[in-house]
Amino acid sequence: MSRRSYALFLAGVFFTFLPAGIMTDIARLGANGPLRLVANGLFAGGIAVIYIIVVRHWSPLLPVLVALHILSAIEVDRIVGPLGPPLAGAALKARLVMDVNSATCAIVLGFVLLSQVVRREGARFFRLTTEIELAQEIHRQLVPRIARMIGRFEFRGVSLPSGEVGGDLVDVVETPAGWTSFVADVSGHGVAAGLLMGMLKSTTRTQLRTGEGLQGLLKTMNSVLFDLKSPTMFATFAGVQHDGGPTLQFAVAGNQPILHYRSATAALCELTTPQVPVAMFSEYTFAVADLTCEPGDLLVILTDGLTEVFDRADQEFGLDRLKNLIQQNATAPLETIEERVFSAVRAHGSQLDDQTLLLIRAGA
Repeated sequence: MSRRSYALFLAGVFFTFLPAGIMTDIARLGANGPLRLVANGLFAGGIAVIYIIVVRHWSPLLPVLVALHILSAIEVDRIVGPLGPPLAGAALKARLVMDVNSATCAIVLGFVLLSQVVRREGARFFRLTTEIELAQEIHRQLVPRIARMIGRFEFRGVSLPSGEVGGDLVDVVETPAGWTSFVADVSGHGVAAGLLMGMLKSTTRTQLRTGEGLQGLLKTMNSVLFDLKSPTMFATFAGVQHDGGPTLQFAVAGNQPILHYRSATAALCELTTPQVPVAMFSEYTFAVADLTCEPGDLLVILTDGLTEVFDRADQEFGLDRLKNLIQQNATAPLETIEERVFSAVRAHGSQLDDQTLLLIRAGA
C-alpha cells in the first residue's frame, strides 16, 4: 500500500470508529459534557488507528496497548471530568439528534475515505496483475517445453517455475556444426530472476549462432551478465555441446552434476567441472571436459529445485534418490522418464524453487 493510500486508510478507520465514542452519549441520555463528548469521539477513533499501526508494525507491543486502553478507560473521569446530569425533554431530544447526525456524518466520511483506498489500491492491483500475466506469457515464450531430434540425439526438457515468473532456463540450440543444450538457474525468484534469465538466453543464442564453443560461451555469458545484474545475483550452468565429432564437450558451473547413464554397463555416473557459477566474478576462466556418448546412453541435466524438496519429516528428496529413479527408468521413453521424475518429486513434498529437467538420449 502506498503512503497516500495508507494515510487515507487510517483516516477512514478513524472516522468509522469515531461514532463509537459519540454513541456513549446516547446511552447516558446526554450526560456527557462538551469536552467529554469530544474526547470520547477522538479516543474511539484514535485508539482504532493506534491498534492498526501497532498490529502492522509492532505486534509484540499489542498486550501493552490493550493494558493502556483498559487503564485509560478506567481513568477517563479523572482526565476529562465526571458525567453531568442526564438531560430531559427538548434538551435531550436536541442532543440525541446532534449525536445521531454527528455519528452519521462520521460514518459517511469514513466510508468515502475507505472507498478511495479501495479504488486506488484496486487499480494498482489490477495493473500489477496485468503486468505479472504479461511476464508469465513472456516466460512461457522464453522457456517452452522441448521435445525434438537433432541427428541421432533426442531431447526433452521442461522448466516449471515456483512462482509467477521463473529464473530457470532450459534450451537446445542447433547450429550448422551440431548443437548445444544446457540448463541455467538464475539465483533468486520472481521478476528480477526472470529478467536476468531472458538476458542469459539472448546472450547464449546470439553467441551460439556464431559457432561459439562452450568455453567461449561461458566467458561471454560471464562478462555480459556481470555488468547487468545486482551484486548478489549469479547463474549456475550445466550444458553439453556437440560439434559433429565423435565426442561431446560438457561444462558445469555451480550447478548439479550431469548424470550419465551408460547403456552398455547400466551404470550411472556424475559428470562435473568444479567451478564457480556464472557472473560471480568479472573475470574467470571456465573449464570444459570431453564426453563420449554411445548409442542408448542417457544424459540428465537438472536444477536443484528438483532435489531440494522436503517431506513432512524435513527429509530432502536429494540427488541420490533422483539417481536411483533415473537408473530404474533409464531405458524408458524420455516422456515417461520426465513424468516419473516429476511425479516422484511432487509426491515427496511441495515445490520450493524452480524445477528444470533436461534429458538427452543418444541414438544409433
